Amino acid sequence: MLTAARAYESSNVTFRDGDLSTWRATTPVDLVLAAASLQWVPDHAAVLASWKESLAPGGQLAVQVPANAHAPTHVIATELANEEPYLSAFGAVGPPHDPVHENVLRPDEYARILRDLGCSDQRVFLRVYPHELENVDAVVSWVRGTTLTRFARALPPEAFEEFVRDYTLRLRRHYRDVAPVFFPFSRILFWGQLPD
Repeated sequence: MLTAARAYESSNVTFRDGDLSTWRATTPVDLVLAAASLQWVPDHAAVLASWKESLAPGGQLAVQVPANAHAPTHVIATELANEEPYLSAFGAVGPPHDPVHENVLRPDEYARILRDLGCSDQRVFLRVYPHELENVDAVVSWVRGTTLTRFARALPPEAFEEFVRDYTLRLRRHYRDVAPVFFPFSRILFWGQLPD
C-alpha cells in the first residue's frame, strides 16, 4: 500500500512506514485520519490522546473502525480456530485473538474519550453498510483480506488453506448456501475537533 501511495505524494503529502500506536507529528497538524487501522492496536484512549497532542488548535481527529466482531464471519472463524486440528497447529500461544473484539470500543466510549480530550465538537455513530455479495465464496474472499489475515500469519500455508476450506463449508451451512448473500458490515465512525 505504501508503494502505491507514493504516486500521491506532493509537497504537502508524504507517506511513512511506522507504528500508528506510537506516532507523533514533528510539527502540529490539522487532521489525523485513521481508516480501518486503529482496530489493530490496543488502548484506543491512550492512542487517541497521543494523536491529540499532535493537533494544532482547531485540529481534527477522524477515525473509522470495524464493529463486526459479532458477525458470523468472525464468530465462525474463532470457533473453528479453537477446534482440532487447528488449535494444536497454533502451538502454545493458541489461536490469534480477534483485534476487533479485543480493541474496538462502543460508540459511547469513543464519545467520552473525545470529550475528555477537549474536543469542542464531535460526531460518533455506528453505520451498517448493507452489502450483497454474489455467494459465500465472495464472502470468504472479502474476509481473507480482513479477519482471516490473523490466521494466515499464524498457520503454515497448507494448514491455512485447509482452515479456509473448513471455514467456507461452515459459512455455507450458516448462510444455507443462498445467493446472493446479504452481508451487513458494521463500522463506527467518529470525528472530533479541538477548539481554535
